Amino acid sequence: MSCVSIYRPSLAVLDEPATIPFPRLFGNLKTRNAASDSALNRARLVHENRQCPCCNSVAIDPMELNDFHLNGAGKPIPGTATIVAFHCNRCLHEWPVQS
Repeated sequence: MSCVSIYRPSLAVLDEPATIPFPRLFGNLKTRNAASDSALNRARLVHENRQCPCCNSVAIDPMELNDFHLNGAGKPIPGTATIVAFHCNRCLHEWPVQS
């Protein structure tokens, strides 16, 4: 015979939810939505500036600040730095980000 006892609440307590609350393991949804919005805004920004305004070349590099996030090993995570300008590799023209 088992030693486990079964808990049965009284009928008056059954109006409360019968689920057990568990803590979230992966953060809250606001943090994840903010991160996905940031990635979406970055992709939109790169897409809008995909051609040089002077020579229409597509050889463009974003110029970023050194405010990137670090992973567990202390290395920068690509795509997390703030883009401040763009640089054309063909005519060497640079232009600021216009949001």
